[in-house]
Amino acid sequence: MTRVRLHLLTVGRCRHPEWVTIRGGGLRPIEFPALAALIVHPTIGPILYDTGYADRFETATQPCPERFYRWITPPSLPREEQLLTQLAGLGVEAREVSRVLVSHLHADHVAGLRDLPASRFLALEADVTACLHGSRVGRLMHGMLPALLPDDFTKRLDLVDARPVVDLGPLWSPFTRAYDLVGDGSLLGVPLPGHAPAQLGVLLRTEDDREVLLAADACWSARAVREQRRPSRIAGLVFDDWTRYCDTLAGLGAVASRQPGLTIVPSHCAASIAAWQAGHPHGR
Repeated sequence: MTRVRLHLLTVGRCRHPEWVTIRGGGLRPIEFPALAALIVHPTIGPILYDTGYADRFETATQPCPERFYRWITPPSLPREEQLLTQLAGLGVEAREVSRVLVSHLHADHVAGLRDLPASRFLALEADVTACLHGSRVGRLMHGMLPALLPDDFTKRLDLVDARPVVDLGPLWSPFTRAYDLVGDGSLLGVPLPGHAPAQLGVLLRTEDDREVLLAADACWSARAVREQRRPSRIAGLVFDDWTRYCDTLAGLGAVASRQPGLTIVPSHCAASIAAWQAGHPHGR
């Protein structure tokens, strides 16, 4: 498998009571980072996995009923956390990002797509369909704001479902298949159903030979996987399928137990992002 360099970026954050995201969690609100992962491929160059928040989230949530989204999950985006600022700090210009691997089309994962004028977008078909063709209220209930998408989104879209399928083998059960996202086996798209109509995890190996699964919102913390603690059923109200979400969480726990060297990175786990950055200050 081709090795890549991985940088984990926090692009804004929001606040929730901890108990909403994990059973037995505290009552006080805590911050949940919005992850964007910069993947530097040795021949393709910079690729992003999600984009986190952007200032246009505020504009998109000005009207009602979209404003309720901002009230329920109030975000913050300091200047130093903005996507283009962080990319520039790593020597990457927006036009150099050839692809964005979209885990799912929730607003906190795609708000920065408009900042990337030269990128192709890879996403799973069922999630795209739900975002582009669902009802206004239905999309909002599931965290989707189509106004955040570039006007030419569909012209720049490639469906993950059309990519070659790879057998992951018994160590990855119940996740039996993945998609070869860039054609050389370096980035494997793993479907992680339940949270959204379709959700894409990405499996990769870094230059220092660490195997990493970027798990999006299949779990909201490493602790949830480790202790097999589900979120509150209140959180489940905005999930696409609660039963499939629970099955995916259990599956991640089983995979982690079989593969202790695997690093699972949820998109909103501050501890996981901080641990990676501390151990990989140069993004390896």
